[in-house]
Amino acid sequence: MSEQISETREPREARGVTRWRRSVFLVVPAAAAVAGMATAMVQGALAANLSLTSVPFTLSSKTVAAPSGIGAVMHTVDAGGAKGAAEVGIAQAGLDGLCVHATQSVNLPVIGSLGTWSLNISSPAAATPLTPDQLAAGEGLQARKLILDAQALKASKATLNASDTTPNVIGAAADGAGIKGTGINDGTPGQFGLDATGGRTTIESLKADANGATIAGAITLPDLAIGIAHGETSC
Repeated sequence: MSEQISETREPREARGVTRWRRSVFLVVPAAAAVAGMATAMVQGALAANLSLTSVPFTLSSKTVAAPSGIGAVMHTVDAGGAKGAAEVGIAQAGLDGLCVHATQSVNLPVIGSLGTWSLNISSPAAATPLTPDQLAAGEGLQARKLILDAQALKASKATLNASDTTPNVIGAAADGAGIKGTGINDGTPGQFGLDATGGRTTIESLKADANGATIAGAITLPDLAIGIAHGETSC
């Protein structure tokens, strides 16, 4: 599959929800220009945060296995202005590696531009690639109720299994029970949705161009690394 699936004030969030669209503090090496940046941060002159609702980012993984399938609905996000997107929900996801990559330009009073900086959050893929069966059984990185607001979601290959009793439905009601089961609870009644919860979904070489990601449950990140680098440097 190589398809594009993709505030008003946000409501108060429940405890225990990991939301990558919230602020992530910038920590940078100690060089002359960066020292000035740190001073400005201390003095409150610099908004030292990276809001992933307004800064697009990419999320990629070598292999994703979703034992209960996936759902998707049409959605609108505030990304420096209202934009159409797809809200993609995965009730349970096993991932062989993860890379979240975002960039932001930094400008300081007096000092001027410090150029573009990259923030990378990563958990490496296994040395020996994990199979979908292993991921579905609990190996690798595990996340519950992963929701992506994506402008584009691409993969080198995807398999969406189903059964006679629970087929995949393109054009399902956006507020249907199957879609809600993936964690998407704000689908508009009567609008378009994809309900592929009839069996396991396997996605190879996932890459999502997103504006937000939410995990409404625990997540395990083996060998987690969070780093910042000058320039356009990905995981």
